[in-house]
Amino acid sequence: MSISSAFCYVGAATTCYWTIQLARYLYCCIRPSSLPRYNPTGKDAWALVTGATGGIGFGFAEELSERGFNVFLHGRNREKLSRRQEELQAKFPNIKYKIIVSDAADIYEDVNLIPNEIGDAKLTVLVNNVGGETQAYRGLTELSYQDVRTTINTNATFMTQITRVLLPVLEKNGPSLILNISSIAAYGMPFVPVYSGTKGFVESFSRALDAEVKARGQDVEVLAIRVGSVRSQSNDVDVGLLVPDSRTMAAASLERVGCGLPLIFGYWGHAIAGVSLDFSPRSFMIKMLANTMDSLKKQAEERQAKRN
Repeated sequence: MSISSAFCYVGAATTCYWTIQLARYLYCCIRPSSLPRYNPTGKDAWALVTGATGGIGFGFAEELSERGFNVFLHGRNREKLSRRQEELQAKFPNIKYKIIVSDAADIYEDVNLIPNEIGDAKLTVLVNNVGGETQAYRGLTELSYQDVRTTINTNATFMTQITRVLLPVLEKNGPSLILNISSIAAYGMPFVPVYSGTKGFVESFSRALDAEVKARGQDVEVLAIRVGSVRSQSNDVDVGLLVPDSRTMAAASLERVGCGLPLIFGYWGHAIAGVSLDFSPRSFMIKMLANTMDSLKKQAEERQAKRN
């Protein structure tokens, strides 16, 4: 076989691979969501959303309420949770709400008590949304021990522990859903090294847990949603074709439920950004991401200066 023929075969195989990937994603976008499966008529199902006081988490609380789920609102600040509960109750008077106070950044064994707060409620959906980076745009050596611990706890440890203690509840109430929120940062972004690493963990953990529940014959769907830039209180950017607001992001994520994959981009615009990273040479991607992070850092500093 000549070199030119070999390259032709490689090119054809690559084209076929990406055509299949595109077709699969398009199918996932146009097929109806399987979310109603987890809230059948008469079940009075509940969902638990971590990090529900703002951003995508509050968007999930709104969307799940809109779709008939009662909602446990999780956060670390009881006053904020109570205000959000009142806001949601006014908007969705037929939906029931309860609050769960637990600090994801400073997690202890009291996470084991969360099933007691669920009680007899028919919990069928767990949305592991809580996350974030409080020390963005800083290199690894600029972080303190506490900075690293907080980021890992918030984005990885709490998700793992709350899933561990609630999986038996979800199994009992099945069919059930575990929705884990990841980030495009899982590709490996400079100046958020710990955050990027935790999101890589979220994706690997989701794949492994998906394999485990299937191997054990449990009727629990595990789905990780990879998220890009979203407008929220903590990310003050303009909404556009590639940047949705928090509720739009939550709605798009819920539409992916039942897609049959353990990991998928929730919003189509973020999928476009992901494909561009997949096709880019590593050296070019690093330079592009470094420039992007530098631009975001300057924008954040300008906004902070205006506030001061």
